[in-house]
Amino acid sequence: MEGTKYIINPVVMGGKINTVLDDQVKLNLRGRLGVLYISKELIMPGVDLSEENKLEFYFSYLWIVENKFDYDVKGFLSGEELSPVLMGGVIDEVNDTAAKIIIDNNFGTIAVPRRWLFTEVEPEVGQNVEFYFSKLYQA
Repeated sequence: MEGTKYIINPVVMGGKINTVLDDQVKLNLRGRLGVLYISKELIMPGVDLSEENKLEFYFSYLWIVENKFDYDVKGFLSGEELSPVLMGGVIDEVNDTAAKIIIDNNFGTIAVPRRWLFTEVEPEVGQNVEFYFSKLYQA
């Protein structure tokens, strides 16, 4: 059997709104697990975007992939479902402790500890990643 195969399952994550920008929200994840700059398109309608407000969402580990898919998120954006969808991105920064990912479709960035990257190769800037992500909702 070549290589180990993993199933990447999303889990409920949470965080606190730090800053509200014109088209994005900065969210500090609980437990110092990272920082998200997320497009308001990825937040459920009617959510209070006040600073210090707590939000939750489904998120998975990030898997480094050689080739990305053309991830279809149209239905995800137009609906009010909390089901996570497979999304893609590109590693923008990586060091011994953390990685920053630019989410496809200008949805924002994810900065998380490096241990959140599943990979059989050394992480490098420019590599493709995929992960599960849901819309953010009121905690």
